[in-house]
Amino acid sequence: MTQGEHKPELTFKSLDALIEAMPEGPVSVLNSPQWAKPLTAVGTVGMFLGLLPSLLLQWLEPAYWMVTLARLGLITALIGFAPGFARNLWVLFNQFRHQRRGFIEQFDHDAAQLLAVAGRLAAYPRDVLERQRRYAGMGQSRLNSRLVMMLGGVERLGLLPLMLSILVLLRSWQDLLAVPFWLAVLALMAAMLWIIGWFAAEFRRRLQLYEFLLDEALQIKNGNWGQSRPS
Repeated sequence: MTQGEHKPELTFKSLDALIEAMPEGPVSVLNSPQWAKPLTAVGTVGMFLGLLPSLLLQWLEPAYWMVTLARLGLITALIGFAPGFARNLWVLFNQFRHQRRGFIEQFDHDAAQLLAVAGRLAAYPRDVLERQRRYAGMGQSRLNSRLVMMLGGVERLGLLPLMLSILVLLRSWQDLLAVPFWLAVLALMAAMLWIIGWFAAEFRRRLQLYEFLLDEALQIKNGNWGQSRPS
């Protein structure tokens, strides 16, 4: 930026736009492709439909349409989740074959890209960078406390809650209405907690990246980049 050029306000929205504009490099193959996202939504809806009849039995008489709905939900869940799951297994298999080389190449790429973003941020006044860095740290603390209060450690379980929910449907394929009410509720709660935990964990990772970039920008502005930092 030139001296007379007007600098846009540094907001987390603009910072996020800088991050999104970064080339992803070799690791982009690990990202969930666009075609998998709507399929995942379809699978989640299917899982809900598959468990819904077991909940309705508490208030309605058993009927054949409930069986049809449960089976349709299970089939929809498998159709939605299976392609993405198979694709992820194949990609991970290929990545593990050359894991160290891939990690090093990606790390070199990320370091260069993050340095470029931090250099652009260093053009902002020091007090602005320090303020935004404090807010990013505060956001992490608040999010962590809410996660502990709402989810405990469930966000660390990865795909396990979701897979347990699908297992509940698969184990009663012959008679989906036989799923106990408490088990159906537990499976739905596990799936919902997984979705909440996944979104929260992704946002927490982004907040950590905000804080890192702002700190690097301050190091560059202070002329300390590349020097060892005190422990």
